[in-house]
Amino acid sequence: MDERIKFGLKRLVKLLISLGVFCFSYMCDTLRRLMGKPVPARCVILYYHAIPSGQRELFARQMDTLVRWAKPIPADSRLVLRPAERYAAVTFDDAYESVLVVALPELRKRKIPATVFVITGALGRSMGWEGYPEKVMTLDQLNQLPIDLITIGSHTVTHPNLSLVSEDEARTELCESRKKLEELLHRKIALFSFPYGAFETKMVEWCREAGYERIFTTLPHLAFSNPQEFVTGRVPVEPDDRLLEFNLKLFGAYRWLPWAFSLKRKLFSNPMHRAKVGKTKAPNPGAAQEAVRTRSSGRRI
Repeated sequence: MDERIKFGLKRLVKLLISLGVFCFSYMCDTLRRLMGKPVPARCVILYYHAIPSGQRELFARQMDTLVRWAKPIPADSRLVLRPAERYAAVTFDDAYESVLVVALPELRKRKIPATVFVITGALGRSMGWEGYPEKVMTLDQLNQLPIDLITIGSHTVTHPNLSLVSEDEARTELCESRKKLEELLHRKIALFSFPYGAFETKMVEWCREAGYERIFTTLPHLAFSNPQEFVTGRVPVEPDDRLLEFNLKLFGAYRWLPWAFSLKRKLFSNPMHRAKVGKTKAPNPGAAQEAVRTRSSGRRI
C-alpha cells in the first residue's frame, strides 16, 4: 500500500478513536455534574516544530481556538489546577527561526506563554532534516525572545536518540546542553525535552542528576495532575492539522495512544506472535519510540 494512503488511514483511525474518547469523557463529565461531583481539571501540552510562513494564518486560528477553550499556562507552571478548568501549554522543539519570526507575533497578540527547546550545538545552522530546511536560531535571535513570555529549555547538544548512544554520551548531552545554555543566556535552564521522544526509565534519573526540574516526552498523556510532576507528556501538533483534529488534541482526546502503544509492544514481544509474523520485523523497542513518526510529506515529528 502506498505510504501516503497508509499514513492517511492511520491518521483517520486515530481521529475516530479520539472522537469516541472525547464523547465518552463528555458524557462522564455531564454525569458528574448531575450527581454533584467535581469534574477533574485537564491540561494538555502541545508541541510544534517549525511554523512555515505560509501557515501563519492556520497557526493563528489554532491559537484562537486554544484561548477560546483553555487557559494558556507556561510549561514550567506549578499551578494547582482548578476542577472543571481546561489548561494548555505550547512548546516548540529545535528552536527554528520561524518560531521567532512567525509564531512569536501570534503568541504575543494572545499573551500565550510558550517554551522553546534548543539544540545547543546547532545554533545558527540547519540540521539538514528533510522537510525542515530552515535554520535553528542564532544566539542573538534567542536573546530576542521575550523573557516574560518565552521560556528556554534544553534539547541536547546534537539531537541524538538517547536510547541509541552510550550512557556517558547520553549524560554528556543532557548536562552540557543545559550548562551551555545557562552560560550563553545567563539564566536558569530547568526544562528538557527528549529528541524524537525516545527515552528509557533510567534516563529520568539522569535528568534529575543533571539538574532539570521537569522533562517532556512525546507521549500524549494529560499533564500536571500533580504540580510537582517531573515527567510530562505532550501531543504533537502541526499548523495544518484539521480543525477537528486540533480540537481533539487540545481536549486531551488522544490520551488513549500510550495505552495502544503499550498493547502493541506486548503483542510484538509475545513469542507466539513473533512466530506467526516471522523475524523480518523487529519488535517495538518501547512506547516512546511510537512518538517518532514520519509524515507523508517526509517531515520529522
